[in-house]
Amino acid sequence: MRRFERGESIFLHEDEAANCYVLVNGWVKLYRIMPSGAEAVMRMHTSGETIGFADALRGGTYQTGADAASECIALEVPAAAIRATIAKDPEFGAIMLTNSFEQIDALSEQIETLKCLSGMQRVAAFLLQHARKRQERLIVSLPYEKGLMAAYLGIKPESLSRALSKLKAFGVKSFDDGLEITDPDAIHELIHSTMNELRKGA
Repeated sequence: MRRFERGESIFLHEDEAANCYVLVNGWVKLYRIMPSGAEAVMRMHTSGETIGFADALRGGTYQTGADAASECIALEVPAAAIRATIAKDPEFGAIMLTNSFEQIDALSEQIETLKCLSGMQRVAAFLLQHARKRQERLIVSLPYEKGLMAAYLGIKPESLSRALSKLKAFGVKSFDDGLEITDPDAIHELIHSTMNELRKGA
């Protein structure tokens, strides 16, 4: 188990993919640095999600960098151990392959979201994706700056604030360090109304 402080580097883009991680709690951002020097936030991960497994399976280098976006705890697994276990256990290999496909699907959904949805719908999709059950409540913990969330969603911080305000009408409540979704069906309908219309017209 590894503990990372907010802002601490977990791994760098193009470093050897020596380890992969299961995030126990907190938030991690995956990013790349553009030739201009600007940072592009590629993914945000929270508790229960995996980081670096596809890179570990390839046995090459990390395709992104990873930083702790909040204080977090992660299970660090040596990539060599993953590959050795796959060689001995085909069923485990199938599970790892499924995980890699799920990561690819998530990136495809992210591209679709950025291209097709409004700013408010992007925020709604992010909240629904990262919500976790906590004592029968559906909670999204946000212990990092909202500017990072805005950058990931491709909107301005002020647009994020407006979107969160509008989402109150769809059952999103704020509290000290996060948000509660009280009506997930309403959020789901908000997100998919545009998607369904676009698919019908395709």
